[in-house]
Amino acid sequence: MSINTDFHSHIVPSSAGQMIQQAKEKDLRVLGISEHAFQIGEVQPLLAHMPLEGPILSSFEDYFERIKTAAEQFQFDVRVGLEVDFVPDKNIAIWQVLEGQPWDFLIGSVHEVNGVDFQSRHKWSREEGEALWLRYYELLRAAVSSEKFSVVSHPVRMRASNPFLPPRLDEELEHLAAEATRHNVALEINGCDILSFPSLVKRLARACALQRAPISIGSDAHDPTEVAQGHRLSEELLREVGIERVRIWKSMGPEEYSI
Repeated sequence: MSINTDFHSHIVPSSAGQMIQQAKEKDLRVLGISEHAFQIGEVQPLLAHMPLEGPILSSFEDYFERIKTAAEQFQFDVRVGLEVDFVPDKNIAIWQVLEGQPWDFLIGSVHEVNGVDFQSRHKWSREEGEALWLRYYELLRAAVSSEKFSVVSHPVRMRASNPFLPPRLDEELEHLAAEATRHNVALEINGCDILSFPSLVKRLARACALQRAPISIGSDAHDPTEVAQGHRLSEELLREVGIERVRIWKSMGPEEYSI
């Protein structure tokens, strides 16, 4: 397998050491750790409505130290990032808190639309569902154009709870990919998504290939066993649509390698 990096993983349900150990055992070259911003003490009050996935890390210092200690223990190349929710009325306050930290990369994510966590159980009519998809892509484009993020994650995740795809979905994906190219922000081929709804991820990949958008590969692992999940399918998909390079980051600077 040529994809030997994973730039989307979470440590609070387990530990940095366990995630890094799995990355090493799966022959990865680099692991990007990207805990949710709301799991960090300085950010949690701003996103207190988000459901916690494990113990709150007391501070950015605590977060960086845990990862540094584990990376040294396993002698492994780890890049430290954060998955940051894009919430229009909270963005400025969140971004101010993140400034000055030695990030390698930042992931922008949309988990809520119009104040609703769309991954929770909801019942929508077709009209409501299609409108939510369109608003979702407005927010994803805004996250890209903010230029605060290295990558915008799981751009088809709304399918987890909303089956009412808008008729112009491919147009929306191409618009998002064109915006990503314009701002030099990567879009993510997400391991969890490709295992759950591969046909939608394929449509995303085709849009990225058409618009020449940068691509990031992330498993979205919340458990050590999920590190590099979906990588083989992701590689097959990228080859099928003609994408030959994967983007990673160090000190917020982009790097790419061929697959």
